Amino acid sequence: MRYLVLVLLNVPIILAALINIITQYKLRKVSVARFRHQLIIWVVIMVVLIGSFPLYNISIGHPPLDSSELSLFDILQTTAIILLFYIANNQRQRIDQNERRLRDLHQELSIRLSDEK
Repeated sequence: MRYLVLVLLNVPIILAALINIITQYKLRKVSVARFRHQLIIWVVIMVVLIGSFPLYNISIGHPPLDSSELSLFDILQTTAIILLFYIANNQRQRIDQNERRLRDLHQELSIRLSDEK
């Protein structure tokens, strides 16, 4: 049951990140390379989240979904780590977009000022 709570808390965060990166790509705000990189990162996080705990249990001889060793602190810690990673990644994307916009505005301003002289 605790494992199910862990998955249910974290899958929406990962899906939000996947939807965000797909939306950014469709709006042409990120390059193909960054899109692939982000997509791989979030899919790997999801696979590790879903697959690592059952594999660990199988390796020590417990049933795959036995969550007796999973504490509330482990669930909160994992959720916090994934949420912080999502927030940091989202902020980095926004900073990149703002830097690109500022660079374009600076270039346009330079062109207009040079035309006035």
